[in-house]
Amino acid sequence: MITMVTINSFNKFKLKTGNGDIKDIKNIALSFFVFIIVFIAFYSFSGVNPAHAVIIDQVIAEVNKTPITLYDFAKSDKAAFEDYEYMQNEASHGVFTNRDIMIMSQTKKAVGFLIDKLLIKQEEEKNAVHISSQEVSSYMDDVAKANNLTAQQFIHLLKKKGINLPAYKKRLKDHLLELEMLRKIYGNRMIITDAELVNYYKKNIEEFRGMPMADIKLIFLAVPAGASKTLRNKIYKKAEMVRQLALKGGASFSSLARKYSNDPSEKNGGRIGYIYKNKLSPRFSRIAFKLKVGQISKVIPSPFGYTILKSVGKKMGAFRSFKDVKPVIFSVLEKYKVEKYLSKLLKQARKNAYIKILIAT
Repeated sequence: MITMVTINSFNKFKLKTGNGDIKDIKNIALSFFVFIIVFIAFYSFSGVNPAHAVIIDQVIAEVNKTPITLYDFAKSDKAAFEDYEYMQNEASHGVFTNRDIMIMSQTKKAVGFLIDKLLIKQEEEKNAVHISSQEVSSYMDDVAKANNLTAQQFIHLLKKKGINLPAYKKRLKDHLLELEMLRKIYGNRMIITDAELVNYYKKNIEEFRGMPMADIKLIFLAVPAGASKTLRNKIYKKAEMVRQLALKGGASFSSLARKYSNDPSEKNGGRIGYIYKNKLSPRFSRIAFKLKVGQISKVIPSPFGYTILKSVGKKMGAFRSFKDVKPVIFSVLEKYKVEKYLSKLLKQARKNAYIKILIAT
């Protein structure tokens, strides 16, 4: 997981918590050029009937006289666009199915997303917000530092996760543009105060607890590779006998481990010490952490032998300090405020905009 650095660590966009003011960013007017993209598909090379071909530059919606085309649709949501093409092809044969109803709903959602995206861009233009490539790079450096990585290591990590760097930078720039626009429009309501951060920490303290640990002892009886069913059964019965001795208390679990266990831990009376839940296999972990302190498990079979577990102690995960988790909380609250005020802005923008949808949804 990549920890996104909070906006208050990005000097150019610093949101001061407490009584601080928001730093102003110099307004830079944006000039926009309208490019008409015409995509001509030569279906004769692909074997597709030209009669069924979709005109890719067809205008499917208008927002304040700015067009949204099928090309925009295809670029934004390839799967939804391909379903739309399928529906159009079926409709040309006079066929309409329940799947088409689902596709129409999906298309409506995809077109709605494109409309909202264009409305946001128009609002950004109206408010003259601007983010430079240098500012995006600087923010990425802060993200890298927040993850204890160099800039190059962070880029390598993105590549390893299959994240395209130019696409990542574009998403990051879009986020910063949205945030700056909301700051300009809603002002102090976008500020995140220390009081809000502390309040979230107190109310959601369990989110910041470390992983629990269990102190476990075990007795392991190994089954030789290629053992017959008869031999496996014999070893299982022996393991069950050892478990019964442990349950009755005639001998301590530690002494039984030293006598019968084939695990290296037998030297310590079977004790393997405190372990985190994710350090065991999922099956053993479920059993070990379900045991109450002092409780002994049933005989647990595996391809390698039979195991008996005993819980001898538990530790709840320690709480992470407010200082350590403050950047995480800031990101959560920032996301909440962005979603809240972006939704409010879009509602008003839709109300004031001229929107015309030109395809069936």
